[in-house]
Amino acid sequence: MEHWTMMVCPHDTAKNPERWFVFAQYLTQNLSQDMAGGEGAGFSVVFKQSLDFAEFQAGMAAADLIYANPQHALQLAEKHGFIPLARAGNLYDEAVIVSCAGCDAQLADMQQASVSTVTSMLVTQVALKSLARQDVTPAELVPAASWMAVVQSIYRGDARFGILYKDFYAGMSGLSRKQVKVLSETQEHSVHHCFMLAPQHAGQLDNVRQTLLGMADTPRGGAILAELNMDGLLAMQPADLDAIRELKK
Repeated sequence: MEHWTMMVCPHDTAKNPERWFVFAQYLTQNLSQDMAGGEGAGFSVVFKQSLDFAEFQAGMAAADLIYANPQHALQLAEKHGFIPLARAGNLYDEAVIVSCAGCDAQLADMQQASVSTVTSMLVTQVALKSLARQDVTPAELVPAASWMAVVQSIYRGDARFGILYKDFYAGMSGLSRKQVKVLSETQEHSVHHCFMLAPQHAGQLDNVRQTLLGMADTPRGGAILAELNMDGLLAMQPADLDAIRELKK
């Protein structure tokens, strides 16, 4: 039997990872007939959950199918030859710009200020692009090890402003949210997570892509996507990664 390993960005499996086991099961059932020469058996997609980003990054190049964040998608394409398949039509990577809960601060006060953020994550560049459009340019970015570390630095008073990944902020507890005040949310709609296929499976590219694109048209597939907050999936081509490249410049 042929097994494909599917990996998913840890941000998307931090809560309710069982949704992705169901997703992999759907792919197994809907790809198996074509993949097994029409016999309907002998093929499966196995979801492998990563405990953290270090584990994900260490193993992602060996996976067969990946749901990756923008910077990992670009890395997989440029260094390992992975091919973009599809993305959710309604989901984008956006940022939330925050200050300390008790600070009397406005967005304009970030001009020439120090800002805490995870500098390695592309959503930081999304936020800077949005700020620049509003004529706000921070003096420096103070690197944080994680999004929660950004919140903690603001709570401790080490930083007055911070940039958070919007999905992270949405998943924060009520207590953690009370530690910060939202000044702005980006609406750039420029970058997104996407499904990537390993290069050794290029011969199955159309088959896998069409299975993904057709999910929203079936009752079960649509329900599975809804659990992942996806309205439906749109096709991607290699050139669609150019927006990510542009942000990284």
